[in-house]
Amino acid sequence: MKAMGKASLVLLAVLALGAPAARADDAALAHARAVERDLVALIERVSQAFVVIGGGSGVIVSPEGDILTNDHVAGSRNVGQTWTVMRPGGVIETARMIGKDPRGDIALLRLEGKGPYPFVPMADSDQVQAGDAVIALGNPFGFSKDGTPHVTLGVVSAVHRYQGGYSDAIQTDTAINPGNSGGPLLDLEGRVIGINGRIAVRFGTRANTGVGYAIPTNQIRDFIPHFREKGIVHHGLVPGIVLRDTPRGGDGALVERVTAGSAAAEKGLRAGDVIVEVDGRAVNNPQRFQGIIGTYPAGQTVAIVARRGDDTVKVEVALEPRSADEGGTVVGRGAYLGVRMSTHQGGGVEVEEVVKDSPAEQAGLATGDVIKRIVAGRASHDLADVNTLVNVLSRLEPGAAIKLTIARGEGTVEVEVKLGRRPANQR
Repeated sequence: MKAMGKASLVLLAVLALGAPAARADDAALAHARAVERDLVALIERVSQAFVVIGGGSGVIVSPEGDILTNDHVAGSRNVGQTWTVMRPGGVIETARMIGKDPRGDIALLRLEGKGPYPFVPMADSDQVQAGDAVIALGNPFGFSKDGTPHVTLGVVSAVHRYQGGYSDAIQTDTAINPGNSGGPLLDLEGRVIGINGRIAVRFGTRANTGVGYAIPTNQIRDFIPHFREKGIVHHGLVPGIVLRDTPRGGDGALVERVTAGSAAAEKGLRAGDVIVEVDGRAVNNPQRFQGIIGTYPAGQTVAIVARRGDDTVKVEVALEPRSADEGGTVVGRGAYLGVRMSTHQGGGVEVEEVVKDSPAEQAGLATGDVIKRIVAGRASHDLADVNTLVNVLSRLEPGAAIKLTIARGEGTVEVEVKLGRRPANQR
């Protein structure tokens, strides 16, 4: 496959321009055809590790039958419960839930049959760069009826994209649609660099727009031992600090406030410090800080480097668990939104979980969204914390329409939601 890597750009050019454009140079065309055969062989090999889970996808990453997928694909099962999955050729097997990470949208299952199983290894996702050619395997729109994956080809568009729960995402233009969720994003060596799980949508449709996101493998590696030990794993945070951009912007995350008695305060961080590095990774703004921290489970100790005037300060802080249910599910006198939430460190209300089939899900809210403002009727409220949002919603009735201003990744979106009635099984 070495020739495959060297000739990937030739292959992409042939796919884009078509074979007739290359016929003027028979040698180039012959070389491209050879690369094409390598690609076909590669896809045939990695496809053996693909699995269909419900209406979504997964991939086997060990000979023992470990499967990675999205939590939103398989997370409806509790740890220890089983899924029926389909491998290529219509082979039906049972896979047991080992562990899951609802915020990071990853689940680990294990096949219960007799191995060894065909698998694909996980690559070092820190080596991925914009422009790398990549392959996605998946089950878009449930088209796969016999476990054979559908294949799309593209490039990495960007790395380190902060999308809330997808805090360090790989962005790709590879066609990803509903049903691709949980499937692998692969490099041209046939290694997993990420698990596909989210797309940017427009005009209310859930079809591919050319912007998809994958959870990187290096983040997943940090969670796998905890999956096996604890089952459900929670992300960590550095409590007690509020961050904002520096006056110049792009040169660190300015510590605006430190809560007395917090771990950050006890370790010596102060208001006015500018955080420039976490565990050897550069921090250029608050989003990048949150993005790096978001790749670690609670309990992990991270090394933080900050500027303090002309001095450099180095501290180590153990990450504390994020609140998974601060404020509970928002309902208020029967009016039902359908999220679990926490107060965001930078202000606003962060969505920790979106309840399936809720008004929030129907409106397109996602884990990691930060709700900054709510408009209900003629009243507009900036949201400082969870309690502010709960108080507003408590005065509304089922059927009321609200408009939310949401910080999502590096941008801001407006979302309209029609509140529902709280389901009987959640009273």
